[in-house]
Amino acid sequence: MLTRDDLAPLTEELPRTFVEHYLKGKGERLRPGIEDQRCNLQQNPEKSLVLVDVQLMDESTMHYTDGAGSELNLPGQSRLDFGADVQGWSGPYFAELGFRCDNPENTRMGRPYVHVTISTGGPEGSRSEKLHRAALDFALKYAKAVVADFSCSNPLHLPDSVPETAANFPSAGP
Repeated sequence: MLTRDDLAPLTEELPRTFVEHYLKGKGERLRPGIEDQRCNLQQNPEKSLVLVDVQLMDESTMHYTDGAGSELNLPGQSRLDFGADVQGWSGPYFAELGFRCDNPENTRMGRPYVHVTISTGGPEGSRSEKLHRAALDFALKYAKAVVADFSCSNPLHLPDSVPETAANFPSAGP
């Protein structure tokens, strides 16, 4: 799903050979289900460039993780402002988005929320605006793909691009 152009901020000084590892079969689309769906794009076994995690959540887990009163208590984290339909957090190397997606499949499981987490590998101890922005862009791209593939029946408004209020670096704080 991510193109070489998408990955450019993470790979400018690296060879452009990567390996994808999926939690399920190689090449499957990431789609929420009973189990978490994960894809890890690696430069080598020790170096993860992008880890994508897509999962379904019930209401209490979603509220605890991304809801209005939630607090992750991590240094450098801040709330994301992607509009009224999407809640989340971001930090120097991660972005988390959560949103309601009414679909017969997830409603039957009692998990009407989708949670997308993107983690971008960065050099130890460094903070980069490029890595921060890449994580936000990837999170929005995956959220849109999940909505398109998963057929949410509720109206869900995702922005066309990452809002500038969400892209502040370093993060402005909650």
